[in-house]
Amino acid sequence: MKKMLLTLCCFINIQSYATTWTVNVDDFQFSPATLNVTVGDVIHFVWVSGTHTTTSVSIPTGASSWNSPINAGTTSFDVSVTKAGTYSYQCNFHASFGMIASFTASGALPVTLSAFNIITKNNSPQLSWSTATEINADHFSIRRSFDGTNFKEVGTLPANGTSSSTKQYSFIDDKLPSSVTYAYYELATIDKDGQAELSPIKMYKNNLAVPRLIISLSPNPVSSMGHVTLQYNADSRGIMKATLIDMQGKIILETTLSSEPGINNGHIHLMGLTPGIYTLHFTLNGMSESYRLVKD
Repeated sequence: MKKMLLTLCCFINIQSYATTWTVNVDDFQFSPATLNVTVGDVIHFVWVSGTHTTTSVSIPTGASSWNSPINAGTTSFDVSVTKAGTYSYQCNFHASFGMIASFTASGALPVTLSAFNIITKNNSPQLSWSTATEINADHFSIRRSFDGTNFKEVGTLPANGTSSSTKQYSFIDDKLPSSVTYAYYELATIDKDGQAELSPIKMYKNNLAVPRLIISLSPNPVSSMGHVTLQYNADSRGIMKATLIDMQGKIILETTLSSEPGINNGHIHLMGLTPGIYTLHFTLNGMSESYRLVKD
């Protein structure tokens, strides 16, 4: 009886530290598209719009694959993280348009982060974090991304090594380009054996950047495939309206794209578009921008 009680208590203790991470499934993106999680956590997919799937593409050895619709009939789906490593997944219908995502799961962490925050100091992002414990930790690698997916190191700080008392750290990224509205940061804790474990990803808004809606739009000229992919900023969840207008001022197409706070990805179908010059007009959260679009 005592053995059974001990087992139950251990199970409850492990579960109490699990985190549920919500991934919104929009037209046409998973948001966030990248997560850093811990073994035992749960990835909770939530339908927002469109008809999609969440389907594993590559997973760590020993982990379970998954394939579930995410649509008006199946509005949520959960994946339990059981193995350390990187999991990549996609929407089977829209993977060719960039609707792919991933999460990286860590096992036992060399440090216990008790806080990780970003504020603006001297017109630059200041990252501050504290550790409750450190075990064999060598240093921290501070990494930045301009799309929330691809991270590059922008600095390092030495760790305290092994400690059971609270330690404070901070780093100012004074090299963030002034034109960037949103940037993403993660901490990689490198232990003395060279192994790395990742913190949760934090998003930073640069309020000094000139307001900008569309980050990129391609291809332009539009190819024979008739699809335009775009990346755009959003301060809050909403709907971006896209209107295609010909040289005579006639509206050829009106469509909408969902937005989540931060950097968004989407695409617009332009199949059968007659060769010519067009204006593609976007409106979101009170902002409007127009772009010249060419169809060969």
